[in-house]
Amino acid sequence: MSRHSLSPLFDPHSLVAISDRPLPLMITLPPALRATTTEIRLDAHQRITLPSPLCGSADPKARPDLAVIKVPRAALRGVLETLSALPPRAAIVITHEPSDDDTAFCRRWAQAHDCMLLGPHSFGLQRPHAGLNASVHPRLARLGRVALVTQSRSIMAVVMDWADDNRTGFSTVVSLGAEAMLDVPTVLDFLVADPRTDSIALYLEDVQNAREFMSAVRAASSVKPVVVLKAGRAGQARTSVRPGAPADTGTPDGAVSTIPSDVVFDAALRRAGAVRVRYFVQLFSAVKALGFAKRPSGRRIALFANGSGPAQLALDLIGPGGAAVSPAELSEITRVELASALSATSWVDNPVVEFSPLTPEACSKAIRSLVADPGVDGVLVVLSPDPDANMEAVAQALTEVAPKAAKPVITCFMGDAAMRPLRRVLDDAGSPAFRTPESAVDAFGNLATYHYNQQLLLQTPPPEPPGQSPDLTGARIMIETARADGRLTLTTPEAKALLAAFHIPVVSVVLARSAAEAVIAAQQTGFPVAIKIDSPDVERKSAVRGVHLDIRNTTELVTAYHRMLANAHEAAPTARVAGITVEAMSSPPGAVKVAIGVARDPLFGPVIRFGTGGTRTEAVNGNGVELPPLNGFLAQRLMERTAVWRHTLAGQASPEALDMLEDTLVRVSEIVCALPDIATIDINPIIVDGARVVAADARITLMPGVALPEGATTSGATELGTMDAGATAYAHMAIHPYPTRLVRHAQFANGAPYTIRPIRPEDAVPLQTFTRGLSEHTRYMRFISTMRELSPRMLARYTQVDYHRELAVVATVWEPDPERPALLHEVVIGVARYLLNPDGESAEYALVIGDDWQRKGLGIQLMTTLIEAARNQGLSRIEGFVLGNNGPMLTLMRRLGFRVDVDKNDPSMRQVWLALQTEGGEPQSGR
Repeated sequence: MSRHSLSPLFDPHSLVAISDRPLPLMITLPPALRATTTEIRLDAHQRITLPSPLCGSADPKARPDLAVIKVPRAALRGVLETLSALPPRAAIVITHEPSDDDTAFCRRWAQAHDCMLLGPHSFGLQRPHAGLNASVHPRLARLGRVALVTQSRSIMAVVMDWADDNRTGFSTVVSLGAEAMLDVPTVLDFLVADPRTDSIALYLEDVQNAREFMSAVRAASSVKPVVVLKAGRAGQARTSVRPGAPADTGTPDGAVSTIPSDVVFDAALRRAGAVRVRYFVQLFSAVKALGFAKRPSGRRIALFANGSGPAQLALDLIGPGGAAVSPAELSEITRVELASALSATSWVDNPVVEFSPLTPEACSKAIRSLVADPGVDGVLVVLSPDPDANMEAVAQALTEVAPKAAKPVITCFMGDAAMRPLRRVLDDAGSPAFRTPESAVDAFGNLATYHYNQQLLLQTPPPEPPGQSPDLTGARIMIETARADGRLTLTTPEAKALLAAFHIPVVSVVLARSAAEAVIAAQQTGFPVAIKIDSPDVERKSAVRGVHLDIRNTTELVTAYHRMLANAHEAAPTARVAGITVEAMSSPPGAVKVAIGVARDPLFGPVIRFGTGGTRTEAVNGNGVELPPLNGFLAQRLMERTAVWRHTLAGQASPEALDMLEDTLVRVSEIVCALPDIATIDINPIIVDGARVVAADARITLMPGVALPEGATTSGATELGTMDAGATAYAHMAIHPYPTRLVRHAQFANGAPYTIRPIRPEDAVPLQTFTRGLSEHTRYMRFISTMRELSPRMLARYTQVDYHRELAVVATVWEPDPERPALLHEVVIGVARYLLNPDGESAEYALVIGDDWQRKGLGIQLMTTLIEAARNQGLSRIEGFVLGNNGPMLTLMRRLGFRVDVDKNDPSMRQVWLALQTEGGEPQSGR
């Protein structure tokens, strides 16, 4: 197996240490690595001379894996220029003073010499298992399973000092500094594959590329907990990564967002499956808790204390309903066991409180009973000093019970002088111990939130029937008409026509430019009617008294028409008024009003909002926010997080109405995916009445300039997803949507139809059935094992695809359903996928065809789809590894133009590869 591109940085085989003074690096290096480490000191002129050969190498031209450079700024460029004669594969540049010029120079140098450079302005990195302290921290961290990644050198210094005193270990600690080359997504990609890392803690100030960030965090959190502490705000340019930037850049041109950037970032992390902490002290709690393997299976927590005061403090931190943790309800069996184990005056509900001096035996029995309760997901032990109890013995008893418990047991020893040694006893035993109830509850909350997110991630939504395709041509005509008129705001009829093009139910509306036209429209619509001002310059109609409801006759209509125009002119004298719109009254008494909106965040792009309809819908509290694209499952969860759901929809709305609201959210998501021109959408109100859901009003604004991706055109785009399929497609979105453009229908030689399309989450069950149906020979040729089925996590991993970094396509046919023979169901008959390699320029493919469908040309069709998609993505090479005795696969690859080479690391394997671009960067001609 080939070495990871970042292995020279994190797991070097040879080192060059360049400094003006001794480094901590040499203290902890193991003998084998020390033997291949060359130390070089600056001379009196702040220059260096490279010895030849380097230590441990017989070849004077052999590049070292890693150079650790800790020199004054004045010497940095000279050192790097000298290293150009024998450039390392990776370098760590540790400088104290930030400099944009140094960052730019380091970037140019690293690119010119194919070197993965960490820094400058970095604190360095540590890999405790390898004895590698390539930082300026004087001590190597304890060995642990948590990786810490920070954009701030100062934060790394603080956490390292804290960890020294708190018995906290790490698998990796890295300070990124100015990110000349190495950035957060690149490091996360390495840590995902690192077998020594179980969890990742991230201190973040600056996100440069939302798509890359989201892709990397989603990939990492799908297999390991990721906890994020975010500092700063959107539009703030001066960060640890860019310390020389102006203090504030404001909002980027074209970004239109009424949603606070912090709310959007929360939505992004939730969508990525990560956990966010708000305060610095919480990061410590998270790092400490994640260093232990136990994960809760829910958020119900049982409290055990030796006094009512500490118990009450902890209980106050455990919230109701939507909180990260909630109090568990103990079973009757548990309460009986507790009553027999504790004194007569103790409390045996939740919290469990022992008022008598606590004994080791009573503590152990109580913890075991609480852990055994099926209604308990974790136990929090809160203990205060007690002169009448042997607290050392109690702590020792906890070391016997907590680490072996099937559920997480988190302890809090409140106090310092007497309790600090006891906390260390628990820490050393492998059970996290905290100083305050706040930090202990936070720690459990982080674990519970991660579990909740992972449960959502592993859900397999039921198969969804294909919906109606949108009229993309009609929608674009509305946009082009507005642009042709020099407008960035669609008229109300245009906005509703665009929504209708995506099959969102709307109240029909007629634009009237005179009182007579208003009367004609009302007579055709039928009284009672509502009229509203129509102006591209009025964002809120009610703010200019531009809404009049329940008009019942012509006299009321004419009076209201003239009054509305006068009110609008008085409130907004410069506003352009196209006229008024006339529509039927759509909100009967008792109807629920909700609103759906879209805003454009400067970093994460389109953001969808759902909440209460009416004039106060812009209020953030109580609204739900989510990043597109949405499916039905995500739309349902978005609604459930809102106040209008808890207070109204959940109890009053019919199932049919809820399904229609869910569908409307998905349709809005389709709009923002397919139309990058859209800046904002405000559908308010949406009337929910019985089984009826209809949009009563809508406002849509456009981005300045044409926002189509490069290479896409408005003409000829007649269905969703026919935009340019290259790397710029959907560039306005933080998450790549489902690539509908790759769906195609074909026929076998005998005329039987089949479909090739990108995989979807609802393919989990058909994919499992396909895997189980493979013969042992086919299964071994694909997986190089005899595994008979995929685990739930593997199913989620294979079907919930991040289309920014991978692609999976399935070939399917429709066959009678064995359980319901009168109905047809979709059956997977072949799967092909590729995953980007760490270099971002090549991809590794995999292919498997069902036994009954082999030798029918299906493999060529699936591989051709992959090759063309990879070529359009701008990749330079696609490769794979095939068993040497898999003759049919090797023959297929040769037919497709692949080269076949013996794998250097395993002669039984063959490496097959195909160049996708010519030397000039143009796509290779397909076969």
